[in-house]
Amino acid sequence: MSHESTLPLRLGSVTVTVPDPAATGAFLHDGLGFHVTPRADGGLDATTGGEYAQPVPRRHLTLLPGEAARLREVTFDVPAGYAFGELERRAAAHGMTTEPVAADAGGGAGVAVTGPSGLRLVCRPPGAPVIEALPATPLRPRRLGHVNVKVPDAPATAAALTALLDLKLSEQIGEGLFFFRVGSEHHNMGVRGGSDVPDVHHLAFEVAGWDSYRMICDHLADLGYKVEYGPGRHGPGHNLFVYVRDPSSGLRLELYSDMAHIHDEASYTPPRWEMSDRGNTVNRWGPAPPESFLA
Repeated sequence: MSHESTLPLRLGSVTVTVPDPAATGAFLHDGLGFHVTPRADGGLDATTGGEYAQPVPRRHLTLLPGEAARLREVTFDVPAGYAFGELERRAAAHGMTTEPVAADAGGGAGVAVTGPSGLRLVCRPPGAPVIEALPATPLRPRRLGHVNVKVPDAPATAAALTALLDLKLSEQIGEGLFFFRVGSEHHNMGVRGGSDVPDVHHLAFEVAGWDSYRMICDHLADLGYKVEYGPGRHGPGHNLFVYVRDPSSGLRLELYSDMAHIHDEASYTPPRWEMSDRGNTVNRWGPAPPESFLA
């Protein structure tokens, strides 16, 4: 039996469809300072900062034209010499399909895995950075931190993620919401039930800290954009949050900070909440989320 690890380096990027990539790109650029570049296929690539003093990657988010905001794929960056053969073996053992991904401007050659739910995960080496520095601004998030996806069967998808990618379970809420990490940061991927097909609930970008929310939210308000939910503090992950939505597509972004880290793997036991604990999980400070957030 193979003991090769298939753990990625980090969450690399997320690809979604939106009705009007230019409008969504304008929201990201004007409202939050994202760097946005056009693609030959009519979409856009959007990026923020680098991974803690690392060069700025070509993309954190790819926007493709589509009828609605829908998840297309989640990409994990993997190291040189990654065990693609082991990844394919595990995928086959769990009834998942694989296909090769050719090297291009977005990254090196890799493998895409599609599970029974239709969730498409791509593992590939990161592409070369194309931006050495972005103009300084207090608005722009630092990096892509996590993606929260909706799937038809959350427990089955959660089990597949650990078996396929060696992701580590950090916390869970009943059988309806699971939080996974790649390294020490509490979660880089969340999996929740409630969708007939794989979809995205939110994309989370890290901001500098508490004081950054005032500047960001004031700027968004000046442009006519409204906060959907927050500020508040989650129970799982203990992070601060503000949620905003792109008006043209409904794509939801979480601006988070102060995320918990897990450094002692040997002694860590993932806490389990129940769905009835919502008052202490969604927002420890009290205000419940709007119905739009729960959909």
